[in-house]
Amino acid sequence: MSPSRYILEQRLDKARQVLADPGSRHLTIAEIAHCWGFASQAHFTRVFRSCFGCTPGETRPFIT
Repeated sequence: MSPSRYILEQRLDKARQVLADPGSRHLTIAEIAHCWGFASQAHFTRVFRSCFGCTPGETRPFIT
């Protein structure tokens, strides 16, 4: 694995942890993507789905 791929996967994993945390529900997906260095939500969603097989929105816990 290349260093850049490793770093990308680490950033994606950290973003997934934030998305899965109910305490971060006040943050938008775009804000989380930006916090982890993604310039656009579209790019973030594309690489997130490629890595994890689901979208960032599907990762968020459902809160009623």
